[in-house]
Amino acid sequence: MNILVIDEEFPFPLNTGKRIRTFNLTKGLTKYNQVSFLAYGDSKTDSYQFMKDNKIIPFTVPPPDRNKSGIKFYGKLFTNLFSPYPYIVTSHYTDLFHKRLLRLIEENEYDILVCEWTPYALFIKNISSLKKIIVAHNIESMIWQRYYENEKNLLKQWYIKIQQQKVLNFEKNCFQWADGATAVSGNDANIIKTFNLNYEPEVIENGVDLNYFRPSDNLVDLNTLVFTGSMDWRPNQDAVLYFVNEIFPLLKEQRPQIKVFFVGRNPPQHILKLNEIEGIDVTGTVDDVRGYIAKAGLYIVPLRIGGGSRLKILEAMAMKKAIISTTVGAEGLNVENGVDIILRDKPDDFARAVLETLENQKLRNSFAENGLKLVRQHYGWDKISLKLNNYLEKVVQSK
Repeated sequence: MNILVIDEEFPFPLNTGKRIRTFNLTKGLTKYNQVSFLAYGDSKTDSYQFMKDNKIIPFTVPPPDRNKSGIKFYGKLFTNLFSPYPYIVTSHYTDLFHKRLLRLIEENEYDILVCEWTPYALFIKNISSLKKIIVAHNIESMIWQRYYENEKNLLKQWYIKIQQQKVLNFEKNCFQWADGATAVSGNDANIIKTFNLNYEPEVIENGVDLNYFRPSDNLVDLNTLVFTGSMDWRPNQDAVLYFVNEIFPLLKEQRPQIKVFFVGRNPPQHILKLNEIEGIDVTGTVDDVRGYIAKAGLYIVPLRIGGGSRLKILEAMAMKKAIISTTVGAEGLNVENGVDIILRDKPDDFARAVLETLENQKLRNSFAENGLKLVRQHYGWDKISLKLNNYLEKVVQSK
């Protein structure tokens, strides 16, 4: 097949879950097909060269203003109140991108167009000359619903509720503009099915690079916990604040020497400020998360907001780590509470599970071994990218 992918950016560096997933699945498709990739960016960047080096044909469009502060930003938020589309759609849409996309389709004989993020589906709305699929990394309206439920500021809550409804309306419509869709979990696929479609969405799970994330022989510090994730993503920020404010004090009472590392790119100032608390280390961007995961006695996932499924859990399992997560944190993964992961949703239950697991080596080893077995059996990228390729072929051949 000749495949065209559209997305907000080239997936490089591989320092977010979305980039890791997009790159590994796109690269997997190059084993069987010719793959082109249109995104906002610059041809003089490392990310552009990275795509070429991995046999993906890159095309660029100058990006829109993505600054999320100042009068101009808040003006855009206000203006969006009068748009039928949510801000995550209007802030990414430009005529330049649309015209570049139409020109590429006209000049090349693509078999299928892969919209790599739901908000970009607006670009495919009126395209009828080739098959199209939408990749749902999350059910975006669910994320906005959880923003709403966890927001305490009444003005912000009001605005978030408006956005949530717009996102839900957009999702109900946009999947009807496509010939297929993929979701990262069965739960997400079932939600997409409710949008009155004439096709069957496919579950394309998240995966992990089993050659890169491997068990380590490094010494483990049983007074160290770790969480990894992009700190410029609001669900991860909420997870950090929730853990520090509601769970960490309970741990300090019983284990005063405990230390927690929050590892991930671009933490905002209010997250960096948590470094002032003894035992909390917000690292910011690091070259390699594996050293932090290897050292930790436990891997924690205190997420309260999210959707899709969690690459971070798969990476920790591949490194043979026992994991304590919220139920939301492990959504979309084929895990079993009490077998390969520990799920706790209340702060005191989460803290108690951390303390008990740190103190019980046999328990830690059991969860770590079961998690490693799970990812090796089901979550390698090669197997998952082949599944995606087969689905794309099915869509191309459909009437």
